[in-house]
Amino acid sequence: MAVAEELNFTRAAERLHLGQQAVSKSIGQLERELGVELLERTTRKVRLTPAGADLLDSSRDVLAATDAAFDRVQAMDRGLSGTIRVGVTPAIGPTTRQEVASVLREGASEVNVAFHEVRPGEVSQALRDRSFDLVLARTNRDALNVDSAALRPSPVELFVPADHRFAGMESVRLADLDGERLLTWSSPGSPYTDMLVNRLSAAGARVEPLVAPTTGSGGPPDLTESGAVALMPQGWPTGFNNARVAVEDDVTLPLLLLWPAGLPSPAVRRLREGMES
Repeated sequence: MAVAEELNFTRAAERLHLGQQAVSKSIGQLERELGVELLERTTRKVRLTPAGADLLDSSRDVLAATDAAFDRVQAMDRGLSGTIRVGVTPAIGPTTRQEVASVLREGASEVNVAFHEVRPGEVSQALRDRSFDLVLARTNRDALNVDSAALRPSPVELFVPADHRFAGMESVRLADLDGERLLTWSSPGSPYTDMLVNRLSAAGARVEPLVAPTTGSGGPPDLTESGAVALMPQGWPTGFNNARVAVEDDVTLPLLLLWPAGLPSPAVRRLREGMES
């Protein structure tokens, strides 16, 4: 292309930062490979043959497509394009998901973020199988071949049924929950439920864990039928039948970023830079 556009071997060599002999040799090799003369050479000038002119037009399209392919690959390697598959455990609410998507797509409008629900006990296998690029969770089971980092923790709110004795109150202390039924996403003995129960116990509140009948919807928990209360990450929608009450104690929920062990992906690096605690 350089020789065909310049019609001068010396100028083409300067443009390519090569020696003129190397450029002439490359053109000769190409002509022998094709079995076609691409250039008419005289002592005074260089001119394209009809075959050379046709190849020049085709070459522009080929090189443009190659450059575009290289740009796409480099953009994917920098996490600036493609789809990022994010696994989320049930306790990761809409506000956190929105913040994660915003951080991952900042300055990368071609990135798509796909969230998929995953149970805590399935996280390690899903990461080892590369079902997800990363997972957001509240607890870590110290799985093998999985790396983790702590992101900014989530403030906590109390959700209660609309007819509950706490409804209408501006705030409560954790100790005030003594004797309540606590809606959880998993049964006692699981890390997240035990973490909540232990924090309440340390604050002087003994509660009865009650596993939510439905998880993964991303909507508000159903508290009316059970009469239970729920400690929720701040920003979760309450729904029509629940009331939101502030918690006076300085209590937050951990937010962990998990990924397959090894070199962190661009998505992992971006989340750590934008959301690390």
